[in-house]
Amino acid sequence: MDHSPGTVTRRLRPLLLAVHEALSAGVTVSAAIHARHGWSPTADRHLDHQLVRREAMERLRPWGAGPDELSDPLQARQLDLDTGTDNLGLPMSGLILRTPTDVLRVWRSDDGELPAAATDGLRAFYRQDPSRQLQLALDPSGPRAAAGHLALLWADSGGVLTRFDLVRPCGHVGRRVQVDWHVDLRDRLGRPAA
Repeated sequence: MDHSPGTVTRRLRPLLLAVHEALSAGVTVSAAIHARHGWSPTADRHLDHQLVRREAMERLRPWGAGPDELSDPLQARQLDLDTGTDNLGLPMSGLILRTPTDVLRVWRSDDGELPAAATDGLRAFYRQDPSRQLQLALDPSGPRAAAGHLALLWADSGGVLTRFDLVRPCGHVGRRVQVDWHVDLRDRLGRPAA
């Protein structure tokens, strides 16, 4: 499977647009709640991030619906929100979205860096071959290719998204994450699909 930036962006475009819209709505909700109460978002960043995540999760729920309920039939049964009924996924700003071809972890990142490879789960998520590595298909009936691991990094300021980057990790050295590629999607998603 091709894991190059252009191919991945085209393949996930409807989902990436939905996540961008959901996060933007979450930023708006958080800003409105803070303004209504006279709170400063910087006084409690965890609350701000959690409000954004909560609204985004609600807006992304339809992507986990059955084919008859889905707004984009091309994505039918392709999105599995990694949540249960009592837990809406990862804490604070994180979400995990799974498709048959990719696992997308959504994190808030002011500096555009991936979280340090500090846990077994993150180290396993970061561990994958670079996309530019040549792979020979000696046995076409062999095991199915593993899902690509991707991170979608976002940040906001003044009620708007200021970062929306798609990153493909390819391992780690100690706690430091190695990056296969890193793409700023803000301009790419504004253009029609090629």
